[in-house]
Order: sequence, then structure tokens, then C-alpha cells
Amino acid sequence: MTNEEAKQAFFDGVPVKANGVNYTCISAIIYRLDRDKNLIVSAELQDKNRNSVTIARVKDIEGVNECNS
Repeated sequence: MTNEEAKQAFFDGVPVKANGVNYTCISAIIYRLDRDKNLIVSAELQDKNRNSVTIARVKDIEGVNECNS
């Protein structure tokens, strides 16, 4: 997923998938700088029970079809 796609998924509140696991939605987008001042974009992913979150790099996230989530 691109940064723009993640931003849109965040605003739309749609389900996403990362590392083979389905998540309810992106609950936050996190911007960090590494030691060389390169931007790293991650997302906080809400689990299906809404009890916990997982942090994943945006490039490792993909959209899912709501019918299959």
C-alpha cells in the first residue's frame, strides 16, 4: 500500500491486511525519521476484537475486500 492509499484507508475506516492477518481498520498513521533523516511511515492496525493494535509499515499493508474480511 502506498502512503496515500493508507491515508485514504485511514479516513474511510476500511479493513486492511498485513502479514496474512485481517484488521478492522487503520487507527493511526505514524511518521518517524530514521538516523539518516529518511521518513518511515507506519500504521497502527486495530484488531477485530478492538482489544489491541499492531504496528506495521505501510508498504506491508494491503486493502481487503470487506466481504472476505
